[in-house]
Parts: sequence; structure tokens; C-alpha cells
Amino acid sequence: MGKANSITKFDNSLTEFLINALADKYGDAKSYAYRYNNLKVFMDPKKIAQPHFYVQIGISEAVFSIDDGKKIEGGLGTEDGYVKRWADRTNIHKELEAHWKILKEAISAEQEEDMSKKTANTIRLRRAEKSNEDLNVDMTSTGINKAKRQEIERKKSRFSGFKKNIKKHNDNEK
Repeated sequence: MGKANSITKFDNSLTEFLINALADKYGDAKSYAYRYNNLKVFMDPKKIAQPHFYVQIGISEAVFSIDDGKKIEGGLGTEDGYVKRWADRTNIHKELEAHWKILKEAISAEQEEDMSKKTANTIRLRRAEKSNEDLNVDMTSTGINKAKRQEIERKKSRFSGFKKNIKKHNDNEK
């Protein structure tokens, strides 16, 4: 079955969660969007038997348990706690468990002789990995307040407008 593939729906959901959480805390969404554009989430039951998922950000990698969201090995630095918060979300947790089940079925089918079952499970796994569906994560109950960040962005924009007007006014007086 080769190397474990990144799971698009989890990549997108965790990236959005991290950007919103950190931008809300530090106020700079653009730099976080750039930082997490190469984030990958994948599972590899051949390496670790217990239900888990890997998160890879650049050269950092960590493995988290699906059951309780705790880190099994590796490290991402400050993102470890945010990944656990993301994985503990009820809908994310259910999606991770469902994907783990599909992956285990595909691996067991790979060892069977029945080619039709093997092919069907492999196709199902590939579709699940490439699925770009929105997981509809409600970020508000995690303490992430998008409205607060949007208000800060509006204030920054308004302030830069004032600065331009003052500069224009000063230039006209000269």
C-alpha cells in the first residue's frame, strides 16, 4: 500500500483551526496561513497499531492518539496543544475514527485473495483521503472568536486610512 497519504479534509480543517486559534491569540492571520500551507495529516497503522494520526508541519512531526488526543511521539512545539483541542472536537473525533476504520478495512482487504473486494476497499480509501468536504467545525466553542479578529482588522484598516489622510493633509500644507 505504500506511503500513507495525506487526508485532505483533515489537512484543511486543522489548518483552518490553527490559523484561527493563533491569529485570534496573536492577531496576524496571514503569517499563520503561510506557515501552515504545507500541513499534512495522515495515518499509518503499519507503524503503530493503536488508532492514531500524524501531523506534519514542515520538518516537525508528531503522532497523536485518536482515542484521547494525547501525543504519542514527536513534537510540533506550541501547536501540540492546539492539535489536541482540534482532535477532541466531537465531529473531528468521529471523522478520525471513521477514517481509521476505512483504513484498517483497506489494509485487511489488501491481504485477501478476492480482487473485487480489494479494489473496492482501495477505491473507498482513496476517495476518503482525497475528500475535500468541509467538516463544519464550530470554532466558537473552542474560544476562537473570529468576530474579535475581524474587528481588529477593521480597526487597523481604519487607522491606516487615518494615517494616509493625515499624511495627505500634511503634504498639501507644505
